Amino acid sequence: MPTTVILGAGIIGLATARSLAQLAPPDHRIHLVDPAPELFSSASGKAAGFIAKDWFAPAIAPLGNLSFDLHRALADRHHGRARWSYSESISYSLDRDRDGDPPDTLADDTPSSSTSTDPGSRGTSDPSSGAEVAVAGRNGSQGQGGLDWLLQNTSRAGVLDDDSENAHSDRGFSSDRDEAGDTLPRWLRAKPDALQMISDRKSTAQIHPRQLCEFLLEQCLAAGVTLHHPARATELWVDEDDPESLTRIRVQYLGLLARTVDGRARTVDIPCDNVVIAAGCWTPHVYSTLFPNANRIPRITHLAGYSVTFKAKHWPPIPSPKDTAAPAPPADSTRRRDTAPSACHAIFTDANGFAPEIFSRAAGDVWLGGLNPPTTPLPALPAQAPLEAGELRRLLAVAHALCGADIEVRTQALCFRPVSATGRPVIARMHEADLGDGVKPGGHDGAGGVWVAAGHGPWGISLSLGTGRVLSEMILGRETSADVSALARW
Repeated sequence: MPTTVILGAGIIGLATARSLAQLAPPDHRIHLVDPAPELFSSASGKAAGFIAKDWFAPAIAPLGNLSFDLHRALADRHHGRARWSYSESISYSLDRDRDGDPPDTLADDTPSSSTSTDPGSRGTSDPSSGAEVAVAGRNGSQGQGGLDWLLQNTSRAGVLDDDSENAHSDRGFSSDRDEAGDTLPRWLRAKPDALQMISDRKSTAQIHPRQLCEFLLEQCLAAGVTLHHPARATELWVDEDDPESLTRIRVQYLGLLARTVDGRARTVDIPCDNVVIAAGCWTPHVYSTLFPNANRIPRITHLAGYSVTFKAKHWPPIPSPKDTAAPAPPADSTRRRDTAPSACHAIFTDANGFAPEIFSRAAGDVWLGGLNPPTTPLPALPAQAPLEAGELRRLLAVAHALCGADIEVRTQALCFRPVSATGRPVIARMHEADLGDGVKPGGHDGAGGVWVAAGHGPWGISLSLGTGRVLSEMILGRETSADVSALARW
């Protein structure tokens, strides 16, 4: 029976496992392997959860469109508002100069590794060579990847700047402030004239990523997917005395499951036709472990990101459709601050040395991030990275400036986003010649069964469901639901 082993149980691995379970014949076996003691302990659980439909460079645009539609359909079908806080979202650019606050109100004096006098000089480390790799940005002045803003600590909203003059008309929403007034983020301490709507609820949405991951895992297990956790893949092997023997992948259990009762290492050998490496920032390590003689290694590096979540006084939870209808606005059409909102908000602004991003979520919390120190090392496992107090103070200074001194801090986090050398995600079958000598799975057609899905940068949550769909179709030899041919070049 055909078998696929997916290495990495973050949101990309889960989305792939779920989609493959839906599309493959019933006898197709699927395994998920993840070494982290706690699942979703990096970006899959700690990222903002912002979802966009049309914020992508041309090479990524078809995948972005597909994934956005899949997110919306999944939420409609499985009560996403209640289960993982899915909500439509409205995006704004906040001009702090126009708002009238001096720049130093948004930062303390703590030095940060994320501040650079020459943001254009930033690059990422190539794990195979140790050299600097320039990460391309948006189509046009910023290349094809769309990630220059991330590495330079400028605003994500910059990806829309090329057509900013016609943004409202091109995107199908009105810039009239009277029409937009009812959707303004009342929880934000900012003058209305300092806010410019850059995307409406038709093209952006918001979720809680950890809750979505928990739902996807539940769906996978219900569909018969086998989870090996905590565990890691150590080698591929074949019985040389049996010419008909299938390629097997050895999985070694970790933690409390690491040893048998007689003290031996606990392992399991799984026959496999396909191996999917969806290990995020740890993809090069997993790849080189299984293919130590590989001629090429996927150039995936990491970018750290700090965040805080908090409760803001004037941001109540958005009622679920099953909840009692929100109270109607007063007769004079003046909206009260305690009126239940109908959509979340995404706010993009600037501070002293970085570009804060603030996202309100349907459950009533606010996520703030955008501080990306480039020198933070990647730990062996996600949860092993210590938090730097100075970086957190910088974020909290922004939170207090924009949302008030009376916020209630709920979490403080550090996660790592995988970034490719091109700035685009890698969704590809690996050519057998690139894998070097050694054992390799054959795939559905005998032409190779090693796949990589990584390098989604800050868009992993947004692109996850589309990635899972097209990769499953590729594994099964089907036509893909979106053109991702440009993402096969790495």
